[in-house]
Amino acid sequence: MMTKEQLKKSVLQRLGTIKGHVAGIEKMVEENKNCEDILFQLSAITGAVNKLSAHILEQYAEACLEDVHIDDTNARQRIENLTKTMITMLKK
Repeated sequence: MMTKEQLKKSVLQRLGTIKGHVAGIEKMVEENKNCEDILFQLSAITGAVNKLSAHILEQYAEACLEDVHIDDTNARQRIENLTKTMITMLKK
């Protein structure tokens, strides 16, 4: 599991990448680039935001599971599986 500082650094790096994509799209619009290229770049931003959400959710879920003491291994496994499924869905 990442420390809070490691997570913060990772999130800020990913946000920087997203900001760079947005700036690139702004330039494309200013230069009257075609819609297909702009939509392709918007799709990249959507993917990056979803992956960032999944990254944060994954760290949050790990922290939550560490904070609670679930003695029932079956219940804990089901929670972990549910979390993994949600993360996988966000990454798409």
